[in-house]
Amino acid sequence: MRAFSRIYDGLFGALGVVSALLIGAVAVGITYDVLGRNIGFGTVSWMLEACEYAIFMSTFLGAPWVLRLAAHVRVDVLVQNLAPRWARAFGLFADVVGAATSATLLYYAIVVARGSIRDEARIIKMFIIPEWWVFAVVAFSAFLLTVEFLRRLAVALRGGKLESQGLSI
Repeated sequence: MRAFSRIYDGLFGALGVVSALLIGAVAVGITYDVLGRNIGFGTVSWMLEACEYAIFMSTFLGAPWVLRLAAHVRVDVLVQNLAPRWARAFGLFADVVGAATSATLLYYAIVVARGSIRDEARIIKMFIIPEWWVFAVVAFSAFLLTVEFLRRLAVALRGGKLESQGLSI
């Protein structure tokens, strides 16, 4: 079980690294494009579109990692002022809603991707890519989010405390 846990943590950590690298690439790419334009080297015609895809991918690939670390934005002013029993109930409810939402997103991403494959749909801009590639990223992220929400729910129902890469929540 420890080996599976290390693989699971490693996968989520790798997603965090990929997301960070994509954000860094966007920063470097935009800087290069702006400097090139202002210095007179011209523009990189595909840079804006590449940055759009990088931001999209960093968002979807980073979401499971952020959830795993419990580093996502939480508005818990209400929960902090509730009795522990009610705060726990709200946490369970949030995990159920998160799992259901992620599973729904997963289902529709797969349905749309399958239709895109069947229709051989392409996204035609500067880059020409199969449309299903975009939905594959969404489906992969939604799958991992669903798994993580279910893991959080299982731990909470067992009365355990969530531990993620050294962080206790």
